[in-house]
Amino acid sequence: MIKTINKSDERIVFSTDMPIELLNAIRRNVNHIPILATDTLEISKNDSALYDEIIAHRVGLIPLKNVELKMPEDCDCDGKGCGKCSTKFKLKSKGPCIVYSDEMGKKDEIPSKMPITILDKNQELEFVAVAKMGRGVEHAKFSPGLLYYKYAGDAESTDVKEDDENFRKLIESSNKEKESIVTIESWGQIKAKEIFICAVEELNKSARLLIKSVK
Repeated sequence: MIKTINKSDERIVFSTDMPIELLNAIRRNVNHIPILATDTLEISKNDSALYDEIIAHRVGLIPLKNVELKMPEDCDCDGKGCGKCSTKFKLKSKGPCIVYSDEMGKKDEIPSKMPITILDKNQELEFVAVAKMGRGVEHAKFSPGLLYYKYAGDAESTDVKEDDENFRKLIESSNKEKESIVTIESWGQIKAKEIFICAVEELNKSARLLIKSVK
C-alpha cells in the first residue's frame, strides 16, 4: 500500500508498507535509469576566469530534459554520435554578464537556471555541448535525482539520549515489516514520480535477465 503525503513534479513523499528489501532494490535502480547529460564540450571561446576544464565540468552537471534517444551502445553508429543517440546545445555570450544554463537552449530543454560563469566587459564564452544518454552507475551527471527512506517510527523519534538503544532496536527489527516514509527528489530531467516508475521498470528488466540467465 502506498499513501501520498506530499507531491510535486520536483519532489514526492509517500508512506508504504512494502518490504524494506524491495524498497532498497528500487532505490539502487534509480541510477540505472537512462538520463540525458552533456558528454563532450567543444569550446571555441572562453575569456572567463575559469579554465576550459572547469567550464566543461559545470556544464556536464547541468540537468537536461530527457528526450527519446538511443543508448550509445544500442545505436547503429556504435556510439560515435549521430542524431539517433546524441543532441547538441549551443551557447554564445558576451559580457558583462552572468552566463546561465538556460542560454544553452529552449526553456523546455533546460529545466533549471544555473550559473556557469561570470564574464567581464568584452569577455566572451562560446561552446557547443554534445549530450547523450547514460546511467548514474557510469557517472553522477546521469543521475536523475535522489530516492531515500526511513522507518516512520524512526522519523518521529527525537530522543537523542536513547540513540544507542534505538539503533539496537532498529537492527533487531530490520527484518520485520514496518511502514516507511519514502522521499524522491528530482534534478529536473524527469519528474519525481517518473523516477520511481522507471526505477521499478529497470529492476524488472534486471530480474527478467537474471531468470533468463539461470534457465
